Amino acid sequence: MTDSQAESTDLITVYINNKGYRVPEDVTIMQAYEYAGYQFTRGCGCRGGVCGACSVVYRIPGNEKIETGLACQTLVQPEMCLTQIPFFPENKATYDIDQLEPTTEQILELYPELSKCMGCNTCTKSCPMDIDVMECVSEILRGNIEKVADRSISCIMCKLCASRCPAGLTPDYYFLLCRRLYGRHIMKPLVNVPRRISEIESGEYEAELDRLMTLDPEDLRQIYRETQLDKQEYDGTHKDQKEMWNENH
Repeated sequence: MTDSQAESTDLITVYINNKGYRVPEDVTIMQAYEYAGYQFTRGCGCRGGVCGACSVVYRIPGNEKIETGLACQTLVQPEMCLTQIPFFPENKATYDIDQLEPTTEQILELYPELSKCMGCNTCTKSCPMDIDVMECVSEILRGNIEKVADRSISCIMCKLCASRCPAGLTPDYYFLLCRRLYGRHIMKPLVNVPRRISEIESGEYEAELDRLMTLDPEDLRQIYRETQLDKQEYDGTHKDQKEMWNENH
């Protein structure tokens, strides 16, 4: 935000680490930090709500609840009291995915605290990506690894669910493990991937890449406009893209 823009915007007071600052009323928490003179050396990544690095805790006067969010996405409010969570210590299991089985019992061996879920749903209410965290935890206990992998795919591992869990659970790590188990042991292999890797390693595309590097931006744009995606080839175990689109939309 430029100085002229700031001058034309009403200012409100927010409290950062217990110190009051006047900041524009229409900025995000991250922008308010920077407007107040803070520089981010950690706790800041994509600035687009994807990396999960800017977890923040705040309170609003008159509201007894502790609120959470992403600093790059949450707008400031008058008298907001702010503090960031630059690092949240979690217990992360070490494992070799090739040696695991996609079962509830296997996950509980690595994360035994999973069975202590109280069903309070605080984790879901804290999630900035609108994932039904508590339901995903329940699906793990039911053995539905594939369902968890699908429903948690938008998790950005911001740790807000873990920071609010009264039972000390770390759902983001459970979901990551489920997605890895699904990809390694449940999902059927794609035919095209090994073939394409082999083509790349053999240098089949080197000449074409060298040619593209010599083109000007407008020629590249024209090629992009004219190019259509190759039709995927499947081995009979996968649905075609149109069928999957119709099912999911």
